[in-house]
Amino acid sequence: MNKNYNKNSQSGNVLVYVLIAIVLFAALGFTLSRQTQNSSTKEIDSAKADILAMDMLSYSVQTKSVIDQMIFTGSNIAGLVFTLPSEAGFGTSPHIHKIFHPEGGGLSLANLPSKATAQVSTPPDAGWYLGRFNNVEWSKGSGTDVILTAHQIAKPVCESINKNVTGSITIPALTGSLSTYLVDTGTNNDLTAAVCAACDGYMSLCVSNNAADTYSFYSVLVDR
Repeated sequence: MNKNYNKNSQSGNVLVYVLIAIVLFAALGFTLSRQTQNSSTKEIDSAKADILAMDMLSYSVQTKSVIDQMIFTGSNIAGLVFTLPSEAGFGTSPHIHKIFHPEGGGLSLANLPSKATAQVSTPPDAGWYLGRFNNVEWSKGSGTDVILTAHQIAKPVCESINKNVTGSITIPALTGSLSTYLVDTGTNNDLTAAVCAACDGYMSLCVSNNAADTYSFYSVLVDR
């Protein structure tokens, strides 16, 4: 009787140990799975940011190419027209100097993907902006320069842009509102080294406001 009891007791203990081992193995597998999943998600996010950044840089190059071609074929920098297809006067001739008109520059109006934006409550809205409304101090002259801006973009995309432009993910901060310097609001100030010392000399760069809660990529397409 004692022998049978001990034998059954030992069998029961072995079964408990096996069950504990199975539970621990399952827990370990779950933990490793979560870690792998989180790691993969971060890598995907980083990859997406790089792709979105390259798309923005490519659109900047495309836009500059269109404007350079217009100037080469006779358009004056001061006479370039930035009227959008949705705005009044877009369909009124002449069209030859209109950047977005098929009979002018024929530039396609791009949209910022939702994953590339980080809209805050302060206007203007996230999106692409193109205009001639102020001077960049380190451009070659004192005339109004043509500036393309991707306004209110996500920080990881901004970092990826600067990684391509400067080799660093550091984002310089501008004094005051970004739209004051980078979006045509009708009440713009010149972009100077006093406003952003770290921007000095860069014709393309991604920057933040002083609070570092809004990010914009600018590219000076025509400096004069």
